Amino acid sequence: MSKHYANKEKNNSNKMKIILPVVIAAVVVIGTVCGFLLYEFVIREPGHPNQEQIIADLNADEKVTKVKVGDTYYDFSVSSINIDSELEKEDTYNYEVTVERESEIYKTAPEKLQVNYVREGFEYKYKDVNFNKDDLRLIALKGVEVEKATKKATKAYKAAKFSEQKTDIENGVDKLIFTVEDDEYKGSLTVGYKFSETEGWKFWKINDKNVNFKKGVTHKANGLYTNTNIKNILFLGVDSDSGVGRSDCMMLISVDSNTGKIKQTSFMRDNWFNIPGYGQNKLNAAYAFGGADLTRKTIEQTFGIKIDNYVSVSFTTFKEVINNLGGVTVDISADEAGYINWQLSKNGQTGVGLVPSSGGKVRLNGQQALWLCRDRGGNGYSGNDFTRTGRQRRVIQSIASTYSNYTPSKVLSTINILRKSVKTDLTSEDFKWYAERCTKFFGYKFAERCVPTDGEWQSGYSAGGAWIISLNNFPKLKSDIQKFIYEDIK
Repeated sequence: MSKHYANKEKNNSNKMKIILPVVIAAVVVIGTVCGFLLYEFVIREPGHPNQEQIIADLNADEKVTKVKVGDTYYDFSVSSINIDSELEKEDTYNYEVTVERESEIYKTAPEKLQVNYVREGFEYKYKDVNFNKDDLRLIALKGVEVEKATKKATKAYKAAKFSEQKTDIENGVDKLIFTVEDDEYKGSLTVGYKFSETEGWKFWKINDKNVNFKKGVTHKANGLYTNTNIKNILFLGVDSDSGVGRSDCMMLISVDSNTGKIKQTSFMRDNWFNIPGYGQNKLNAAYAFGGADLTRKTIEQTFGIKIDNYVSVSFTTFKEVINNLGGVTVDISADEAGYINWQLSKNGQTGVGLVPSSGGKVRLNGQQALWLCRDRGGNGYSGNDFTRTGRQRRVIQSIASTYSNYTPSKVLSTINILRKSVKTDLTSEDFKWYAERCTKFFGYKFAERCVPTDGEWQSGYSAGGAWIISLNNFPKLKSDIQKFIYEDIK
């Protein structure tokens, strides 16, 4: 072999050593690229989100994370999901998933959601989520937020301070206890909640039976008995809308925070008393002579008791008050039902509706309640002026019972509506004071009395021949009334 040929073979061998790796590398690169493109365009479906991505997308959607429970929004989060099914349709991809959401206070029972994605190129991006909000069911993890209960407590008693919380998740009851002490009160109250799987912790009631007024002592001021813890309000029902008339209903309502009682003292209209500046006359004439102020002054001076305020209604405004309240539920007899229906028919008022003839617990509207308050018998129905005052006291008690579950804010808003229908010297601050303490007052027991009662009077006639009530032993009656209202009088 010539030297030239040998060198040529050697060069060819060297070239092969260089070319072969290059070719192999090129084949590998081309194969890799082709494989990637084949996977991307043929084998792999583009960009389907995994479970972690679905969770992240749901937690970024306020429709999922902001959940309204009752009147409060809570921040929820999805920690895990179970993918039940997948559905691809054209450029969308939908997941049917079961999730549980959780906040600090609640978690949700397993619920079905449809998570929707839309295809953009080689990616599926989150679009939205669909679910039925009515299917939401809650599970309590802990009790009511203290701040939420504190707002309820301080609306009833400004001085309320949180003490402890007793949460019974198993039975769905949460009780938050507050201490109360200020110039008027001392004790503890409980703000109670009950759990609803659709509404969460729902306000139940305030129990303030252990909150008591600090004892007030009865004393005399300007010759009249008074007590800081006994509020005397004179309720007057007048037989005229003009402002000039006689008061056929005169009832002293005494809110006694020393004993936890609301005392009703009815004064018969035919009592023969001295009316300041006018001499002896029937008690109901005082309103005709000088309105509510003179009626109050007459009762004050006759019985030696301080009357703090008055509320006066006519027949028309009484009906407005009852109707604005939405009616009042009263337990009436068949005889009383018959009387109400007779008067409605007699006066062409059947359009307001008749009451069930059998009586029982009946929701009365304004006109029906007015006839019950005016019922003193007639046309074969039983009754007299004395039983009429008893019916009036029963209606007042029924009003308190019907609306005893009102919150202080609801009481105040209702009072502001009713104020347009009554005459009173109670100020806005007075109304606010009563509204703030209504949860306590609604729990008081009722006591009642009529002036006079059997054995304390006899029939009499005035110099002009009018029938009057003549009292047998007025000094004793006066003392009895004083002790009925102020029980600490010796």
